[in-house]
Amino acid sequence: MILYDGNAPGPNPVSVRLFIFERCGIKLDVESVDLRNLANRSRRYRTTVNSRGEVPALKLDDGRIITEITAICGYLDEVAKGGKRLFGETPEERAEIAMWVRRVDLEVCQPFVTWWRGTDAGENLYRGNRVLFPEAKTNNRLLAEKGLNQLDDDMERRAFVAGDRITMADILLYGFMGAMNQMIPSLNPPGRTKVAAWFLRMAGREAAKKIMTDLPSKIEN
Repeated sequence: MILYDGNAPGPNPVSVRLFIFERCGIKLDVESVDLRNLANRSRRYRTTVNSRGEVPALKLDDGRIITEITAICGYLDEVAKGGKRLFGETPEERAEIAMWVRRVDLEVCQPFVTWWRGTDAGENLYRGNRVLFPEAKTNNRLLAEKGLNQLDDDMERRAFVAGDRITMADILLYGFMGAMNQMIPSLNPPGRTKVAAWFLRMAGREAAKKIMTDLPSKIEN
């Protein structure tokens, strides 16, 4: 397998990196894509890897390409050798984790990424390669804040998003918040005590300490 990883610590590549390091038992090659110079938007990348110009992407041994964070991580969860599945071991666990992954994505990750894409920094990065909505910045920020407020209530008696152990819901949320924490510090104020404690708990994990740097050309963990 080949993972097309970005050479910049954006939330999408970071989320998959975190999954790989947390899941273990994964073997693949890595090809770095120059996100800073928009190599992922080039005709070559769009015609041979991902027509939507997005990173990461996973090329399977039979040549098929898998894109989207949860699809890539879901496949790796199935083929990893040993370890504990981050999408759940039983039908009940898988359903509950899928519910939290969906909530985290819709209520937190997508609003605050859309907020950032509407800033001057986002406009300068994409240079016309995305349709941005700067007029919706305030609404998107408030939606993300609302989602995090709700999550803070939800985590009253839980160490992690979906329960007492790390799952894909934590991977997705920390991938986005960890990668963008410096750009959007207001999204993790100490007043959200449960989310703030969770963030520190995640940041202290060995896997989280590796995700802001490029992956090596081969992964065998």
